[in-house]
Amino acid sequence: MPRLLSLRAVLLAVVLLVFSVLLSEWRSRCLLHDGAVGASCFDFAHLTAAMSATFTTVPASYLRHASRSLPSRFQSVRSKLEMPLRQQRPYSSDAPAKSSFTYRLAAAAAGKRTSPRPPKAGRDFWTYTSTQANATPPYLRSTKPQSGEDAFFAATVGGSKHHVAFGLADGVGGWQDQGVDPSEFSHGLCGLMAGTAYIHDGLEAGKNVRPQQLMQTAYEAVIANPRIVAGGCTASLAVVDGAGGMETANLGDSGFLILSPGKVAHRSQIQTHAFNTPYQLSKVPAKLQAQNAIFGGSAHFSETPKQADVEKFQLKHGDIVLFATDGVWDNLSAQDTLGIVTKVMEEHGYWFKSHNFQGAEALLNDSLVRALPQKVDEKSTVTYLPALLATAVMREAKLAGLDTRRNGPFAKEVNMHYPQEGWRGGKPDDIAVVVCVAVEDAEGVKEKPIKAKL
Repeated sequence: MPRLLSLRAVLLAVVLLVFSVLLSEWRSRCLLHDGAVGASCFDFAHLTAAMSATFTTVPASYLRHASRSLPSRFQSVRSKLEMPLRQQRPYSSDAPAKSSFTYRLAAAAAGKRTSPRPPKAGRDFWTYTSTQANATPPYLRSTKPQSGEDAFFAATVGGSKHHVAFGLADGVGGWQDQGVDPSEFSHGLCGLMAGTAYIHDGLEAGKNVRPQQLMQTAYEAVIANPRIVAGGCTASLAVVDGAGGMETANLGDSGFLILSPGKVAHRSQIQTHAFNTPYQLSKVPAKLQAQNAIFGGSAHFSETPKQADVEKFQLKHGDIVLFATDGVWDNLSAQDTLGIVTKVMEEHGYWFKSHNFQGAEALLNDSLVRALPQKVDEKSTVTYLPALLATAVMREAKLAGLDTRRNGPFAKEVNMHYPQEGWRGGKPDDIAVVVCVAVEDAEGVKEKPIKAKL
């Protein structure tokens, strides 16, 4: 009788171990990134739940006896089965409990010589979400035919849906006088920043990538790349994390706005040596330096990422971060841009007025922002909020740049410094815009009691 009991105990222990392995395998295969269960896995889920309920009725002392009664050969099998299964690199890193923010992004661009046209996905604007698993390609970056000398990028950091790096670079057009294509430098820099952010592996150790260091790493790679002979660009980028923290690095006259309902919460400051002479990263080949030393020539400013302005912010649910090159800022003021964004946000119900009179406070539709899609497909591209915002700003800047009667920020500054020029109208230029919307998960929001207004 004791021998029969021992045999049953052994068999039960083996069944338990196999069950635990099957359950782990099911979890790794069937649980989606947000904890939901795939539809094809429900039958097996019910089966494992029933098995689990059955086993929980077995006395703990009996199970301990069964485990101790295993022969040595089964003990070795048990130790191997209990080892964690080797899995592919997860799309989302194991974020701490406070990681409740994810991000929805889009970029829009227009070349200087491109005529105004209805925006088309993949040609005039591009979408990206930090929450889309197995995105192809895994990050967003610009290509020269569409955006001219301006470049942009967006990439999850280390594949984490809670951490994203994004920004842009504006190729310095003066290099064309030296026979150099300025877009090689700007697009190369953005591509390298995107790739470097995506392969970052320090999140598990609690080390997020820093935007200034990301710029430095990409800059060094551009300098070392023999295919990029020369050139220069401005650069502006940000890195956001799961707690809503954002750190930025800005060098030159590109820049960004942080927009909340009805207001500009922050505007970055430009860096210039003089009017229309921004700080810039440059690669000046030795041959060109020697020629300039002998025969003279235009000076090439060359800053480093260490000279970029670095700032830190705390984003709130629904905050909009809008990066743009000087093709936007030379033609639209911060208030112009806020007006464009406000129109889009109110037309689609994301912002609304607290009362029906002029000057009423603008409020955020929390639930509608939280409902922004985690994956953008062909059907949802047309109504995807970051794309609507990016294209609206890009199109308005394009039209303003071609308008000979409307004086924008560039015209006003020219007339202030050089009144004899008599500049009128906008300034046609390449344009790049990147929009990021911060989305806080409902679980990360503490419910507050609603107070009626008396």
